[in-house]
Amino acid sequence: MIAFKRSTILICIFFSLINICYSKIQLKIIMKIDNEIITSHDVEKEINYLKALNPRLSQIDENEILIIAKKSTIKEFIKKKEIQKYKELNLQNPQIDDVLNNLIQNLNLKNENQLKDYIKNFDLSIEDLKRKIEIENEWKQLIYSRYIKTVKIDKERLIEKIEKNSKEKFIEEYNLSEIVFTKKNDLTLNEFSKKIQESIEKNGFENTANLYSISDSAKVGGKIGWVRKNILSDQIINELKNLEINNYSSPLQINNNFFIFKINEIRKIQAEIDKKKELDKMILIETSKQLDKFSNIFYNKIKLNSKISEF
Repeated sequence: MIAFKRSTILICIFFSLINICYSKIQLKIIMKIDNEIITSHDVEKEINYLKALNPRLSQIDENEILIIAKKSTIKEFIKKKEIQKYKELNLQNPQIDDVLNNLIQNLNLKNENQLKDYIKNFDLSIEDLKRKIEIENEWKQLIYSRYIKTVKIDKERLIEKIEKNSKEKFIEEYNLSEIVFTKKNDLTLNEFSKKIQESIEKNGFENTANLYSISDSAKVGGKIGWVRKNILSDQIINELKNLEINNYSSPLQINNNFFIFKINEIRKIQAEIDKKKELDKMILIETSKQLDKFSNIFYNKIKLNSKISEF
């Protein structure tokens, strides 16, 4: 009898704790992807993550931030599900540390301890960051294995470009950000371009990248970083050469996507070109561009075949 009473009391305490936890968290079902549920906690966590990566995001309307976070949560969930068909995530992957070090630099922090303190303000842990980084790492590996044989590089064109640039004493470099988009079915290209440009004027370039860009750089406000002028296409160079710092280009069609570039800084460095290294670098960049294109195609194909319901 005493044992029965004790068990009953323990069960009551257990359910009381559950009720307390749920009442505090106030979980709501936000959406369903296939048979998996995405809760308000998942989306709130994503909002915190995006704000941590891009502090300027706090400047825009909360409803717009919610749209960004939902889109980002769906994307991460679909990528993770596809990856786990083939392998489990490995948070001990040494490549994670390389990405963390880049993040520390981008946030103007000194070390991982400072990063831990910084993300704690957004209710995030270092494990949260590692999990997200590993999903992106494994997704890139998946895309590489599927599409690397489809990548086509015009080496002759690249060599010709290197020969031309090797005659110059200085090379110009641009610190760039980007917004990459495709035409929406319900809007003409001009209408959608105008919508993006209006958002840039209202919310700033970085926040607009978060809102509309389909590139992975969207999470960091579209930042690409330093790019040598000599590896850019003539189409991009012709657009950038007339821009001043902090200005952005008109939409440029490159393959099936449209790009808007912003110049953050310009610098000149002494041209000491190792032709072989330069060629390897240009091949790597061109390969990455093409794989990014295949990544978007593959992701959109999976998304199209997924059943996504919002509540």
